[in-house]
Amino acid sequence: MQVKNIPVGLIDIAEENVRKDHAFGQDDKDRLIKEHLSKFDLLQPVVVRFDDQSRRYKLLIGRRRFFALSAKGETQIPAVVTELEGAEAEAASLFENLIRKDLSPLEKARMVRRLVDTTKSGISGVASKYGLPKSTVSEWLSILSLPQVLQDNIEQNRITTYEAIRIARKPKAVQERLVQAAQQGRLQEEMAEAGVKRGAPKGLLTMRLVFDPRKKSDKLLWERLNARAEQNGLDVTSYARSVLSRHAQ
Repeated sequence: MQVKNIPVGLIDIAEENVRKDHAFGQDDKDRLIKEHLSKFDLLQPVVVRFDDQSRRYKLLIGRRRFFALSAKGETQIPAVVTELEGAEAEAASLFENLIRKDLSPLEKARMVRRLVDTTKSGISGVASKYGLPKSTVSEWLSILSLPQVLQDNIEQNRITTYEAIRIARKPKAVQERLVQAAQQGRLQEEMAEAGVKRGAPKGLLTMRLVFDPRKKSDKLLWERLNARAEQNGLDVTSYARSVLSRHAQ
């Protein structure tokens, strides 16, 4: 990999850069990197492609670093020159952004969706090409299947990535209950009751049932409970609670 210094004035943001339409300098992360680069040199070069038609460089990866150095007054920037273009260039930009920690769960989910749509063999292809577990790719995609009300709450940081994935695994009936709870301002309580949140609210009474899959009777009972729960549009915990409630009455 060869790194060369390229004049800042010869670089444009490439169409394949997935964050090309995002303004720079309006959020805390932009200000942080701008402040960092005002004190330290750039450690990771940006990635560009040379465009023969315009005779200019197109920036594929490192938009934030590029703008921060420009604001710093640098006239040249270290860059790796690649020949990637089109879908492959966009995929590289998507993956580089995907591994960032500051993206919201929905941003990551949408990026994974675009990677899957543009990669041969879909989920399997993305998992193989980028070294991601297929289950992880599927979990990110599942967030996009949630009702819009829940997606809005994810965007507003009221639902974490962990919780969003847990909700996506629940039956539609459970998701609808969470939608109603969100509209009534009871989302956190309902997520706790549905077994979505980590831990339990203070004062919550719990009962633990253990099914040992090595025991034929336990395995059969668990399978029957799952089947009955699905027929009633419930998860196993909610179904078992309803059975116990009816029995206790």
